[in-house]
Amino acid sequence: MGRRKRKQQTYKRVKKVPKIFTCPSCGEKSVKVEGIRRGPIATVKCGYCGLTKEVLVNSISEPVDAFGDFIDIYYADQEMQRLERRIEKLKKENEWGELVLCYSILSDLCRVKVAELLADEEDVNIDDVNKWKLKAEEFKKMEKDALLHLETLEMEKGIKTDEESLFTEHDESSIKKEKKIEDIFDDPGFLEF
Repeated sequence: MGRRKRKQQTYKRVKKVPKIFTCPSCGEKSVKVEGIRRGPIATVKCGYCGLTKEVLVNSISEPVDAFGDFIDIYYADQEMQRLERRIEKLKKENEWGELVLCYSILSDLCRVKVAELLADEEDVNIDDVNKWKLKAEEFKKMEKDALLHLETLEMEKGIKTDEESLFTEHDESSIKKEKKIEDIFDDPGFLEF
């Protein structure tokens, strides 16, 4: 007589959301988010190099959300430089839709800089705050101008179809021509199953 074989138990490994993150400044895995449940402001602090930043959170925010905002603030200067270089290239290529998006992001980054400067309660430089506010307003105005230019181009040329969209992938050599209903019914493979 044979013995009954026992069914082997399989364990499903559940991935947990991390609570300790890598510091963008020193590269050590020592960044922790504190005070996320206490109020609208959480403190993101590196235990190795001492880099500290306060970020806004809401009632459903997790530590990973606060760390994401911290990273956005940390790399804001690099992102502004990258977007400004990108804008010059987009102007040459007349890509007005993407220009609108770039100007919007730059305006938001300038507002973040204003909030960052105002967060230093003891050492507020009003000239810097006003400079960043003016930059934010300037980028917002440029965004509206680019949007207006985009709308006039769409009115002149017509709205792009899905085939002409920026997000479709196609070779320039194999652009499909518009099919007519007669061509479809004349195709012998159309009715085959």
